[in-house]
Amino acid sequence: MEASHDPSAERASAPAGQATASGQQARELAPLESAPVPAPVRRPAGARARHALLVGLLGDESPAVLGPVRASLLSAGRAALPALRRAVRSSEARTRGRARTILAQLERQRVLRRLAGYALRPDIDLERGLFLISRLDRPELDRRRYVRALDAMGSAVRARLAAAADGPSAPLALAQYLGDELGFVGCASDFNHPDNVFLHRALEKKRGMPLTLVAIYLLVARRAGLKAAPIALPGRVLLRLYAGPRSLILDPYLGGKARTRQDCVNYLAKHGLVPRPQWFADAPDAALFHRHLLNLMGSHQARGHAREAAELSAVVAGVNRVRARRRAAK
Repeated sequence: MEASHDPSAERASAPAGQATASGQQARELAPLESAPVPAPVRRPAGARARHALLVGLLGDESPAVLGPVRASLLSAGRAALPALRRAVRSSEARTRGRARTILAQLERQRVLRRLAGYALRPDIDLERGLFLISRLDRPELDRRRYVRALDAMGSAVRARLAAAADGPSAPLALAQYLGDELGFVGCASDFNHPDNVFLHRALEKKRGMPLTLVAIYLLVARRAGLKAAPIALPGRVLLRLYAGPRSLILDPYLGGKARTRQDCVNYLAKHGLVPRPQWFADAPDAALFHRHLLNLMGSHQARGHAREAAELSAVVAGVNRVRARRRAAK
């Protein structure tokens, strides 16, 4: 394993309960202590008028006005979307810009809620989950472009497998194509940049963290008909490729370099870690998805992105609480 990598640089696999959720759980209504008093009902037209009024104040130069206006629109959520979308066509540049900013914040909140819910599903699909994470970087992401790229890579590897001689080394066609021909390799110069976590960015740049590159290798291997599984060591994720009764270990971060179990043991020892059997087991999609969330949170923390890190931390904490309640109820 490379000497310069510190397991703390990439988040360890999320232990049981270390996933994500917003904590937006349904609560039972408390019984009324007295006769019910009819609550005033806000008329839809009144709400629309209020949102239009708030949007009209987005061009105000006073922070004392703008702060409450922004908070009110964010609190209104989806109901304020029509007014905000009209505001992005305003003749005032300041209003347009602030409306776009609020729309982006509302979309980010929606993606975070979806991530929280997806992280609690029992049937997480890694590819779908990673493209959902990508929407934190690019809300309007059209994943079809990237799916087509993965499909093309899978077809290319399948063709190379068909032409290769049978044997335990045949699966190495995956590393030869992705690492040698296409040049997918780790990004050491700016390791903690969020681009190295997002799947779509790694596909564009052919650079990424170990976990992101393993995900690309894994998704391509599945398309090529290869049996593969991640090995989630602390601070490093590798890929196991099966060839009949035998298996090969690849390090996508180093361009698909072959590794041995002893290499892994030496890497752990170098960092003062005693090997545990579970670290060498095939990691499921859910474990990699949760670890991706932790990597992204750590990336934002390392770069001083306080708001983004806090949002993901809240998702992680929320899912932990939900999982703890589920375990307690069993």
